[in-house]
Amino acid sequence: MARGLSGGADGRGALAGEPAVGEAAVELTSRSTPAPAGIESGVEPVTVTGANCNPDGMTSQPAALARPEFDRLYFGRDDAESDISGAGLLRAGFLRTTAYQMVMQGRKQLVIGRKGVGKSAICMMLANDASTAASIVTPDEISADEIRQFELRGLTRRMAKGLIWRYVLVVQIAKLVLHDARAAHDKAPASVGQLRKFLLENGELNDDPRWHEKFWKSIQRLRSSLSLEAFGIKASVELGKDSSPAEGIRIAQQLDVVEEQLGRALRDLHCPPGHGPFLVLVDQVEKVWSNDLNSDDMVIGLLSAAKHVSSRFPNVRCVVFIRSDIYDALQFPERDKFRGDEMRIEWSAPALVDLLLARAEASVGRTGPDRRLFGDYFAAAVGERPTDEYLVERTLMRPRDLIQFANLCRDTAAKNGHTHVMEHDVLEAERQYSVWKVQDLANEYLVNYPFLTDLFVLFQHSGYVVGRDALEHRLSTLSETLRNRHRRFADVFTMHGITTVLYGIGFLGARRGPHFEYMFDGNESLSGTEPAFCVHPCFRQALHATTAVGVSGYRPLASRSWYAIGATPSGWLGAGNPSIRGAEAFTFFDAVDDAGERAARVFRDAVMPPELRAELFASISSMLSDTRERRATSDPDSLDAAVAQAHWVARFFHGLANDLAEHEAFADTADRIARIGSGLEELALGLPRYEPRPSEFS
Repeated sequence: MARGLSGGADGRGALAGEPAVGEAAVELTSRSTPAPAGIESGVEPVTVTGANCNPDGMTSQPAALARPEFDRLYFGRDDAESDISGAGLLRAGFLRTTAYQMVMQGRKQLVIGRKGVGKSAICMMLANDASTAASIVTPDEISADEIRQFELRGLTRRMAKGLIWRYVLVVQIAKLVLHDARAAHDKAPASVGQLRKFLLENGELNDDPRWHEKFWKSIQRLRSSLSLEAFGIKASVELGKDSSPAEGIRIAQQLDVVEEQLGRALRDLHCPPGHGPFLVLVDQVEKVWSNDLNSDDMVIGLLSAAKHVSSRFPNVRCVVFIRSDIYDALQFPERDKFRGDEMRIEWSAPALVDLLLARAEASVGRTGPDRRLFGDYFAAAVGERPTDEYLVERTLMRPRDLIQFANLCRDTAAKNGHTHVMEHDVLEAERQYSVWKVQDLANEYLVNYPFLTDLFVLFQHSGYVVGRDALEHRLSTLSETLRNRHRRFADVFTMHGITTVLYGIGFLGARRGPHFEYMFDGNESLSGTEPAFCVHPCFRQALHATTAVGVSGYRPLASRSWYAIGATPSGWLGAGNPSIRGAEAFTFFDAVDDAGERAARVFRDAVMPPELRAELFASISSMLSDTRERRATSDPDSLDAAVAQAHWVARFFHGLANDLAEHEAFADTADRIARIGSGLEELALGLPRYEPRPSEFS
């Protein structure tokens, strides 16, 4: 199916057709901002200034074309349950991913992923597939305690909870069989009639096969003994009630009878070879999970029951959708038997962009190849980053984040009276989005890690890159308070404990080689030797951690009064008052340009996080641009502007050196930058000749 909306002028994210199932997707190899052109090579970067800058100081993008369809641009709802109906876009904008296909083909029956990756979307689409008879089972929160505390004499807690799930799953399959018999068979066999009578006698019959009873009612029925008379069995005699078996054994025997009769009904239907499977889909288990042993037994009981039922009946599949943090915390001997059923949902950057494009087109319709989401409806770039990459980099690599961010950008543009999303609309939306993400992360792990909001304090109002030693020092000031406030988790509040937690949930990236890697980049656990950590981009705005290590960016001299520097321009020349006239005044500007390029080489060769290097390059680029603008507009016969600029840039380098020196890892870099600044300062103070010392060169 050809699509009209494409990614951008360079073809990035463009959809020529439906993505191939199982096709390998290219991951982002770096999350850092590239250096401005010319900085690393020593070539003067070309920077757009003056008339091409908007009032906010950001480089403006070429004006996007106003599109009449902008009012209809929409990326769908946050949750699959709402997105599949009404104004939702799940049906029209759904990508049939490898995970979807693997479940549809019956090759995987355990779908694992963190919140927001699309588990429920796959579940809803499977349930609405015309080729299947499907029912979705979601535990109700009102029954949570009943399920967790359910026990039976004669059985372990885990086996008892497994019986609840066996009963619920078998009843749902029976309903699907009855519905299929009415819809696709002229005359239902007697065994199907018996099955219907069983459901009726036990209060489980309903016209809608997708409906299921509250779990607490199912528990009551199990405890009070099921009626099996529909199958010609008197429970008191046939199940050996005279011998008074334990409660758990009695219920297990009753379920064996029900399963035997269900199997007979399935065989008697004689469904043709092309008949789709009977699907029971279990979703949102987290509603009844509380991170305790009873909750673990409940989930393990579900997994065992689903596997049992799937293997017990022909053409029946029970698929469980479960959050990765819940599944990974489980410990049980039979876990190795589930490896082949596991399907973990992971998204690549290109796949997320494809999803966004599909939803955009579903909302505005096919508009032809000239309509590009990133370029016409959205600004092509945000700063130095293509917009699609900028948006994806601020997600935890899951669709829900991207959909929320894109919708918020669109809504912000509309609020600002724009007919396309401009760069500053994205930046404005990001501030609100970042607050959402901090709140959402704390809520997502409220059961597992109720202390997250207290840990976030460690990263507020500071650089988003933090060394191991610095983080350990911050933790030492707070660890006692955390232990007293969250006694159950006291053992977590060590350096290894909190970094493992924060890395595992995607809040922190870990330094490996020259780059930072997040959990979803390679699923590699921490070794305990990582030298530094990095707050994920989506949380930085909310935490006011917007610079890598707290270094101050360059501000043009034009934004400050000369007198605010602490001296008059003539005073900067010193007592010597050297005689430099005419074109020789540009010696100062040349010296500033040379200092900037040498500083860029220092940053290029230094061992530092890419995010910090990108910020420093941006500051140097801004400084060079400001210097060239002042060169072009100053009086060539006056020294004031040239000397002022040299003095101002010298102070910038000294401030930068002081910021870097606060971090032991950058001490050598700070020293070299300080020497560059001292050379400029000597020139500004009136030394007769500016000759940089050899030690100043990188």
